[in-house]
Amino acid sequence: MRVLVGSTNPVKIEAVREAFIKYYPECEVVGVEVESGVAGQPMSEEETIRGAKNRARVALELGGDYGVGLEGGVTEIDGKMFECAWVVVRSGDGVDGLGGGLYFELPPKVAEEIRAGGELGPIMAKVMKYDVKRTNGAIGVLTKDRLDRKSAYVQIVLSALVKFVSEEWYGDR
Repeated sequence: MRVLVGSTNPVKIEAVREAFIKYYPECEVVGVEVESGVAGQPMSEEETIRGAKNRARVALELGGDYGVGLEGGVTEIDGKMFECAWVVVRSGDGVDGLGGGLYFELPPKVAEEIRAGGELGPIMAKVMKYDVKRTNGAIGVLTKDRLDRKSAYVQIVLSALVKFVSEEWYGDR
């Protein structure tokens, strides 16, 4: 089985690999460069989901058995800004599994910069002096590495796989 991840980010690729091998130990997981089709900083859950769907669709079109799109974004809840992440796993027969999570409140100064047009990854990289998107993520920084981006993404990928590993519960499989 060949799984194409719509990203070349090593954190995302490894998270997909870690999740998929729990059910498909012989799978091959490969990252491919694709565009999300949304803003560099998705500003709503709807936009974040759309980015994940686009990544999964394009990845699958490149020849995998599954295409996987992971997209991080932000969403406003009760006047506060939260990080969110969504994953779409698309099978060769066009069925999508969707999983989301990684909600945590962003610090007010970070939220202010995002509202002014900034992106979370570069904002955090500027403060931390390293590329958090390709390492522990904002969640790693803010939890003092008690939770990192890859571990959080593994959980979300697993939740997107539910439809495929428990087919008996879903009518579209």
